[in-house]
Amino acid sequence: MSRKDAVVLASRTLALLLVVWALSDVSYLPEYAHSFVRHTDQESVLFTSHGYWYWYYLFRLGSLLVRIVGYSLAARWLFKGGHEVLELFLPASEEDVAQN
Repeated sequence: MSRKDAVVLASRTLALLLVVWALSDVSYLPEYAHSFVRHTDQESVLFTSHGYWYWYYLFRLGSLLVRIVGYSLAARWLFKGGHEVLELFLPASEEDVAQN
């Protein structure tokens, strides 16, 4: 197995791991969305500003969505491979740079 094949194997393995993490986070999405919507519905009409719990549940939901999107984009980038991924896992040595 060449070094390039090893890098492709490693990057695709890491991409698969990121996909599993993204799917795991997707499984939490209904719970987070339900918590946010339920808290939003239970706010008193006397208070027009959103309190601590509103922002807490909004932040939790938003950070979950950012994680899902981030994992998915990173997995796509690693799976496609390319020169950038090759440089990430196997940087050019000083000898290779001197030869070119």
